[in-house]
Amino acid sequence: MSSRPVPRHPVFVVGMPRSGTTLLSRLLGAHPGLVMAPETHYFTRCWTGVPVADTADALRMLDRLFQQPGVQDMALTPEEKARVRDHVQSAPDPTHGDVLRALLDTYAARSGAPAWGEKTPDHLRFVPEMTRQFPEAVVVAIVRDPRDVCLSLQSMPWSRATLPEQAWTWRTYARLVEQYRHDYEGRFYALRYEDLIAEPKASLRDVCAFLGTSFQPVMLGEQEEDMTQPFDAEREPWKAKSTRPIDASNREKWRTQMPEAERVIVERIAGRWLAANGYARPPTDWRPALAVQVLRQLGAAALQWVRRTVHNVWGGHTFSGDAAPRWKNE
Repeated sequence: MSSRPVPRHPVFVVGMPRSGTTLLSRLLGAHPGLVMAPETHYFTRCWTGVPVADTADALRMLDRLFQQPGVQDMALTPEEKARVRDHVQSAPDPTHGDVLRALLDTYAARSGAPAWGEKTPDHLRFVPEMTRQFPEAVVVAIVRDPRDVCLSLQSMPWSRATLPEQAWTWRTYARLVEQYRHDYEGRFYALRYEDLIAEPKASLRDVCAFLGTSFQPVMLGEQEEDMTQPFDAEREPWKAKSTRPIDASNREKWRTQMPEAERVIVERIAGRWLAANGYARPPTDWRPALAVQVLRQLGAAALQWVRRTVHNVWGGHTFSGDAAPRWKNE
């Protein structure tokens, strides 16, 4: 093990959804010293924003955690669930970190790997809380061209946001990545999706160096057909591509597949963060027809946002006892 020391851990993989987090998690999980768990969504669907009050409260958080599709994909046995619950109950003053650690320690014990990681893209917004709950944790973020991200999001069954909202989320996440690079220097690492697929070996060498371990060729080896994936391919078919050989051409699809008006909207909202992350911005040939198309897109997006907001308010969507994602039932 001296040639491949235990990676710094836990490792949290984050980023804008549809940015390559699943691919990156799969590659890291192939390292002999690291097992990557399915998405837990703990901080997006279970964390209440306040400390755990007592053991009973911690067990309620655990029950919410067990509802998550990714956690159900772990297929924990009754004995393993009992072990997780025992770990939470035995903590003298349980924290949110204790709840999540109890689950992932138990999951990782199956593989015998000395370190574990977890990938939930939107956990990027909760890096400050995650680093408080896990003082030894490191975070790896991945960034992708916002135009390709928005293009991909349009076909996702769980994506309810309008194009301007998606672009604004990318801008917010890009800003957070830059901020975290400074605020958590030495504990936060970011790479581009385009660099990962173009030069996977070099990119993974850099990530492994950040994790304090050595790159292993098996990380880029062919996957066995019967290898268990950290997701349900029937429920989340859009993740299936992450199990295939890396396609270096899977970039800049927006040049041929995204309407010009949509491209302009995304580029205007992304602003300087496009160039800051090394993404080209072709000149815009403003003309009356394009201006009309942009205004129509913005108007339709505004109407969609109003309708969705009214529906949510009327439906009373709040932080309820049911932590399962609503899109599964739609």
